[in-house]
Amino acid sequence: MPRAKTFGHQKRRLIRKKTSVCVASEKCDVSSSKKKIEKSKGYLKYEDNFSAESQSRFVIIDLNMLNDIFNNIAKCRYCDRSFCFDVAENKSSRRGLASSISATCKYCGSSHGSMTSNSVPAGYEVNL
Repeated sequence: MPRAKTFGHQKRRLIRKKTSVCVASEKCDVSSSKKKIEKSKGYLKYEDNFSAESQSRFVIIDLNMLNDIFNNIAKCRYCDRSFCFDVAENKSSRRGLASSISATCKYCGSSHGSMTSNSVPAGYEVNL
């Protein structure tokens, strides 16, 4: 039986050069774990996600959710009460996808309404 060990021969190893590639869109000093933590914490920049200039698309909004938002952040300017708004749609004012919604105070009856889309010469912007 031949010898199992050979003298003078070393096992060949593949030696790879350690290189790091820096992508221009990503910061090189930020680890991927830190990015995941920031995303899981709900970390977001207000200016990037909620600026009025970037909101050029149309979305579907539940009026009950809009009603909750109004009641949590707004006060009536006439009776100075909170949690008093009722947001409703005027169904007879529908023009395609554009509609009229109004916020009415439950206590004093003051109301403010608006169309859900801008008016353009050919009709409403949402319908084009």
